[in-house]
Amino acid sequence: MLSRHADASFWIGRYIERAEATARMIDVHYHFGLESPMIGEALRWSSILAISGQEELYREMNDLEDERSILQFFGFDERNTSSIYSCIRLARENGRSIRDQISSEMWKCLNQMYLEYREWNVDRVMRGSPFAFFEKVKESSQLFQGVTNRTLMMGETRDFHDTGRFLERADQTARILDVKYHDLLPRFADDTASDTAPQAVAESGSVGGPVDVHGWIAVLKSVGAFEAFRKTYRQGVTPARVAQFLLLNPQFPASVRHSIGRIDGCLRRISGNRDLAPHNDAERRVGRLYNDLNYMRAEDIITGGLHEFLEDVQDRCNEIGDAVYKSYLSY
Repeated sequence: MLSRHADASFWIGRYIERAEATARMIDVHYHFGLESPMIGEALRWSSILAISGQEELYREMNDLEDERSILQFFGFDERNTSSIYSCIRLARENGRSIRDQISSEMWKCLNQMYLEYREWNVDRVMRGSPFAFFEKVKESSQLFQGVTNRTLMMGETRDFHDTGRFLERADQTARILDVKYHDLLPRFADDTASDTAPQAVAESGSVGGPVDVHGWIAVLKSVGAFEAFRKTYRQGVTPARVAQFLLLNPQFPASVRHSIGRIDGCLRRISGNRDLAPHNDAERRVGRLYNDLNYMRAEDIITGGLHEFLEDVQDRCNEIGDAVYKSYLSY
């Protein structure tokens, strides 16, 4: 397979997943604002900017930090390459370049998604319901993934696509969790006793103070995990259980552990590696993270610092992406 074809397939997976994740990340802030009205608008939007890694670019382009500016920046601004519009447009362009490698149904879905999205703008979203807009983005992404799973042949094109898709998913799950932590920490910092033992914090399931059940439920819903979580943990919602489920559960498709495991399988099929030892730096980095997640416990994560762990996961996902590029995609 040509490197440029592999690159296009990899980025189609990333861009469609990123569009959905961006919609989910903003959506969770709306939910959190409804469930916790004492959280001000400025705090809500400042946290999403900080976690998204787009704060500097946003400040260069916008003076205000309000709902309309945020929706324009993350939803429709072409200057932001991670906006929903940019992701859908770039996914379509990559799909156009490898139409002979993907199924006709996949191309039709990408093209239709792009054409329908062009009919939306920030004013239409503000006039109607932002929830309806977010739901449309999520449904379009899920439709494309379903079409891909049904029609794309198993092989290198599929493996590079899934590598990009699950790498983006692992990174975005960590980011959405980090958004929640970023919101709660300033609110509860003064309530946390300085002499509280880390082990006691881990056992209580608290992160920064009292458990905000509604906020954690909003996080679970934002990644489509609430029903699966309730079936897994009937004792109730705590930060430790949410972290355990979204980071370490091997069976939930959006968990970090499951996503990294899928990437490990894809890269080994691409290289034909059936040995325990990795064949290249990409396999080495994925394998290390996967092993860490396999042997990690939620209590260990919280004791060591949830925010620090999530940042480390995001950094390692970026390193995996760089290693995949150097090993396979550079041309």
